[in-house]
Amino acid sequence: MKFAFISTMQGSEWGGSEELWSQAAPQLKQAGHEVQASVAYWPRLSARITELARLGIELQTHSSQHAGQARRIWNKLSLSSRRGYRRLKRFNPDLAIISQGHISGGFDWAKTCRDARIPYVIITHCNSELWWFPKEAVGDAVTSYTAARKVFCVSHGNLNLLRLQVGEPLLNAEVLWNPYNVSTDPAPAWPDENKTWRMACVARMDPAAKGQDVLLQILAQPEWRERCVEVNFYGAGVYELTLRRMAEMLQVKNVRFRGHVNDIRGIWEQNHILLLPSRYEGLPLALVEAMWCGRPAVVTDVGGNAELCVEGETGFVAPSPTLSSFDETLHRAWKARTKWSRLGEAARARAENQIPKDPIGLFCAELIACATAKSDAASVA
Repeated sequence: MKFAFISTMQGSEWGGSEELWSQAAPQLKQAGHEVQASVAYWPRLSARITELARLGIELQTHSSQHAGQARRIWNKLSLSSRRGYRRLKRFNPDLAIISQGHISGGFDWAKTCRDARIPYVIITHCNSELWWFPKEAVGDAVTSYTAARKVFCVSHGNLNLLRLQVGEPLLNAEVLWNPYNVSTDPAPAWPDENKTWRMACVARMDPAAKGQDVLLQILAQPEWRERCVEVNFYGAGVYELTLRRMAEMLQVKNVRFRGHVNDIRGIWEQNHILLLPSRYEGLPLALVEAMWCGRPAVVTDVGGNAELCVEGETGFVAPSPTLSSFDETLHRAWKARTKWSRLGEAARARAENQIPKDPIGLFCAELIACATAKSDAASVA
């Protein structure tokens, strides 16, 4: 069978939304299927992307509005994008997989698939109450989603919101699991509690989404300055300098910027609890990984956070993604700090009960089922 993966992420050369399709593609290739992948152009592609070519996957690029400023480059890339559509038609896959970092970005590809009678699925990796379709875009959104063989979201919260945004029940939609970057081996030992309570904010440096600014403002309060806490920021991104300057201006001394770290277990060997003051989410891998490592979390009730993190059982949930709400929730967590170890054990147990150990295998099986399903009018209209 033939599968074409299309990534529409354009904000950076790599992100969490790329994990699912980029791990599924080589698994399908290894199983004997023909696989093609198209990603947004960047002057230097991520090594995770170029590795796909080494594994025998036909790799192509299409236009990216973030790839350059000069108009001549944009024009060149636009032509490249049209060539990308033609290449997709020539490849004529049994299924196209359109991976969106959020709720749009792949509608042109979906139209190309419909015109060429190529079955397709759409994945949306994130959603927010701030995103709505204006009248000139809602038609494309409705048609693209309803004509898909499947619509995949990464949390029930994201899916329910998407249904409201398009005004459709989306009976072809399902929730799937993203792969995570930590083993399911027994959780690392609980860190020493005798000196400092160490909290980890594991997320890309993007305050608009991840809310690191909220956390810094809370830590600037007198009571948090006096407590024996250390907050470690793990992650990279274009807003790191902004956040460092914010911490310096607020004179927050008990934070450390650790950069991107590949050793997830190593993070949780050193830290007691996860902090995620997110303003919007899909289902953060950081939460899944912390739970596998037996650590509780303090999260906001956005995306799928509260679908995994249970208030008072595996962590603490702020009702809204605001400074006052997260501040109150973090204070509640601090008062219960002697229970964090027990909450971490419950988080690990919930991970074992709720989270599949092979999400990529499950996803590949879904794709094969979609590719082999009998076509109907909705799938190719």
